[in-house]
Amino acid sequence: MPYIFIKFMYPTHKIDEVVKKNLEIVPKYPPNPSLGESVVTAAKGVDQGIVSLTVYEVKEGKFDEAMEIWMKGAAEFRNIEGLEYSIEVWATTAEAMGALGMTPP
Repeated sequence: MPYIFIKFMYPTHKIDEVVKKNLEIVPKYPPNPSLGESVVTAAKGVDQGIVSLTVYEVKEGKFDEAMEIWMKGAAEFRNIEGLEYSIEVWATTAEAMGALGMTPP
């Protein structure tokens, strides 16, 4: 099962706006255990502001649907000045080794 890493970075003075937007969109994109689950959600302050990271474990056969929801949800933040986000897909070690025809130890 792949993981989707969703990273947001935004200026500290935009925290209230980001939190408000997050609370606004949660009802539009509620957690859906049939697609997967958040393994971790964390945040930290950096010189450029705030960085938040969510790691989402996708259930077998649900990647396309899960990715679509994360992309739509992240796009909801597009008008917050200074906010940038990235969405990355990571394979598990077993998946990566399997693609090479290998079995992990």
